Amino acid sequence: MPLLVLLHPPAWGETAAGCRLLPHAMGESCVPAQPRRVAVLDTGELDMALALGVTPIAATTPYQVGQFPAYLAPAVPPASLGVVQEPDLERLLQLQPDLILGSRLRHGRLYPLLSGMAPTVFSESVGAGWAENFLLFARALDREPQAERRLAAIDAHCRRIAALHARKGHPTLSLVRSMQTHVRLYLRDSFVGSLLARCGLDRPASQAGGGFARQLASPRHIAALDGDIILLSEYAPEKGSLIRRWRDSAFWSLLGGRLYEVDDGYWMLGIGPLAAEKVLMDLERIIDDYSPR
Repeated sequence: MPLLVLLHPPAWGETAAGCRLLPHAMGESCVPAQPRRVAVLDTGELDMALALGVTPIAATTPYQVGQFPAYLAPAVPPASLGVVQEPDLERLLQLQPDLILGSRLRHGRLYPLLSGMAPTVFSESVGAGWAENFLLFARALDREPQAERRLAAIDAHCRRIAALHARKGHPTLSLVRSMQTHVRLYLRDSFVGSLLARCGLDRPASQAGGGFARQLASPRHIAALDGDIILLSEYAPEKGSLIRRWRDSAFWSLLGGRLYEVDDGYWMLGIGPLAAEKVLMDLERIIDDYSPR
C-alpha cells in the first residue's frame, strides 16, 4: 500500500474523517458537519447558539443566580451543568454531546478533558470580543451567514441610536453594576462597554479608557459613577447590593446625572447578540427619554 503523505493540513472548510476542521483559541478541532447535541459552558455561548436557531442540550448557569437568564426563556436547554465556574463534567459526559462550545478564559484548564468527550471549540475570551466569538461559533455550527445578517442588523440599530444620541447633544453614558462587596464601572473591554463603543456613544472621563472594569468599595468615590445618563444594574440583589447602602449615604447627593435602572440579566450576563439586541432597545428608549438639564 502506498504511503500517503499529507503535505499541508486541511484548511478551514475542508473535511477530514467526515467533519470540518476549525481553528480556534486552543488549536484545531474537527467538528461535525451538522452538530445535533451541542453543549455550551457559559451564558454567552448559550445566547449565541439560540440566536442561530440551535437549542443546546445543556448549559451552565451564572454563579449565585442559579438559573438561566430570564431573557432567554422559554428557549432554555433541558439540562443544567451547574455554575459556569464549576461545570458538572460527569453530567456532561452522560449527555454525550457531539460539540462543546466555551472559552479559554473560563475553561482553558478543562480543555483536555472536554475535547476527549467531544469536539470542543473555544474562543480566547468573553466580553468585548463577543461579535468575533459569535462568528467563530457560527462557523462551528455551520451557520455563518445567519450570524453575519444578525450583526449587520445590530450595526444598523447602532446607527439609529448614534443619530438619536447626536440629536440629544451627545450625553455621556455611565455603566454601573452593583455587586455584593463592590461597585463596578464597566469600560470598553466589557460586553456592554464594547457595545456602546460600537454605537459611537460617549462615556464619562472616569470610564473612557481601556480595560474591563474599575472597582469601587467606598461611596467617597461616588463621583466616578457620574455621567449625563447613569445606567445601573444589580447582580443577584437578593444576596446583597452595595449600591443600596450607598443610596443612604450623604455622598449620593453628589450625583448629577439621570439614573436609569437596567436588567442585569442581559446587560451583564448575556454577552451575545440576543442580549445586545435587548440592550440596544433599552438604549434607544433611554436616550430618547433623556433631556439635557
